[in-house]
Amino acid sequence: MKNKLGWSLLAVFGGYLIVRRLGQRSGATDEEVDAALPGDDVIPHPMVETTHAITIQASPSEVWRWLVQTGYRGSGRAGWYTDSPIDPLVDIFFRMTTPADRQTADRSWMHSADHILPEFQQRAVGDVVPDGPPDTAYFTVRAVEPERLLVLYSDTHIKLITPAFLHGTRWASYGEFTWNFVLQPVGESSTRLILRTRARFGPALFRRLDPPLLYLSEAIFPRQLLHGIKRRAEGQVGISEPHSTGAAGS
Repeated sequence: MKNKLGWSLLAVFGGYLIVRRLGQRSGATDEEVDAALPGDDVIPHPMVETTHAITIQASPSEVWRWLVQTGYRGSGRAGWYTDSPIDPLVDIFFRMTTPADRQTADRSWMHSADHILPEFQQRAVGDVVPDGPPDTAYFTVRAVEPERLLVLYSDTHIKLITPAFLHGTRWASYGEFTWNFVLQPVGESSTRLILRTRARFGPALFRRLDPPLLYLSEAIFPRQLLHGIKRRAEGQVGISEPHSTGAAGS
């Protein structure tokens, strides 16, 4: 019995180390992981930092067109290109953590755009980028350099990790994080797209319980996002003229 328990604990610990490693980095070189990147100064002393990267056979200007229009699909933006069976699970999560009067029956967010949205091709510092139904999660743009850098900041997402009935109590989660997207040209027609996450959060109990969930999320979502942009940027030749979504810009 003790041997089984020991092996079970070892398996859990080993699984956590694997998830942590995958969550901390994927596709990134040692130099990229160790490098100071633009946007790091927004959260100068993070509790967690992860770095993911991918090479895309398209120019920075082509990659930028897909990156700059990201955001909550239900608001008319392009989504996050995850194209994944786990998207419905994210919807369930939103419904568990969002008060009933703020929920929406809309499901269009689960289908990321496969075309360029002209109305979302401009972003400026201070712009709000929705990432959920109204009055839930959203980003603000902290830095933007077209075709080179996009820094998104949020102090709303982590609040939603605790169930709605705990909001406003001492058990409620809080914190902040950034997504730093850095585009680096490679040769004449390719791009290195780097995504760095830096986060701080609380309270104390949450700091102990959250890292496994955060690393699990980081092991899945950034990889899907980067590959989603890659597929679209590399395959955009021949895509028909985009249709209008009718949504307003940020």
